[in-house]
Amino acid sequence: MRPLIQEQMRREALEIAMWAEGRQALSQDVLAKLGLLGPDGHALAEGDQETGVGNAYEGDGSGLPALGPLASFGSWQSVAATILRKTGDSAGFDQSSTLFGILRWIIFELQFKTMPFLANIVSDSRSVSISSLSLSPAISAVTNLLGGLVTPVALKGIIDSLKKIGQLAVENRGHEEKNSNVQQGVLTVVNGEVRLGLLRTTVWMKYRTGKGYQQLNQQITVSRLFGSLDYDKCIRNADTLLAWDGQDVDGWVRGASSSPYPPNTSPAWNS
Repeated sequence: MRPLIQEQMRREALEIAMWAEGRQALSQDVLAKLGLLGPDGHALAEGDQETGVGNAYEGDGSGLPALGPLASFGSWQSVAATILRKTGDSAGFDQSSTLFGILRWIIFELQFKTMPFLANIVSDSRSVSISSLSLSPAISAVTNLLGGLVTPVALKGIIDSLKKIGQLAVENRGHEEKNSNVQQGVLTVVNGEVRLGLLRTTVWMKYRTGKGYQQLNQQITVSRLFGSLDYDKCIRNADTLLAWDGQDVDGWVRGASSSPYPPNTSPAWNS
């Protein structure tokens, strides 16, 4: 019989390996029951929906533990960015694309929620009303959800990133009406903790000639997932992390679909 510590490490490694392999695709029977299968036997295209992704990083400069066997990453932030990349890969979720797929959208959230290297996960949401003339309630919801989890400078960066997603949604021409599925990734350092976060909402938009896309009067729900990187677990499983495709923080931020866009400047953000 293995010593208890060896058995615990074996189970931990198995948990990580199963997570990294991703979730199995649904059968065609299940897809058909859920109305997600077209007559040609392929998953239905969802052209009236889009994905808008933004990522933001900011740290408070506080000290972090030694990397030990992970020293080749150069920083704990790069370790976290690599894990976030693996989260997307394991879900088949391409953060650089505006194409929306309901299965990948849901699977990515499940993979984030079950990320083996994340501890102290919190999950909750806020619902607010917005319109084309008033987007500030959405910013208030984000501010309320993040609370003391990020610094004021990081919060500003997150809000700027959300406004970039807003600009992407305005410029990304599709159907006359569309749902813009918004995902904001957060990587931050606060009081010696590397924290990873995910904010999500969906906004209904309509194209108006001469005005472009505008948000309709609606109730939206902003959801939050947030947790802290487990340093000890990362070090115990250094060989696994070193075998994954590396990702630095800049690459993670620039890889989001909204990255090339300027923040949207609509006065509605302030009213």
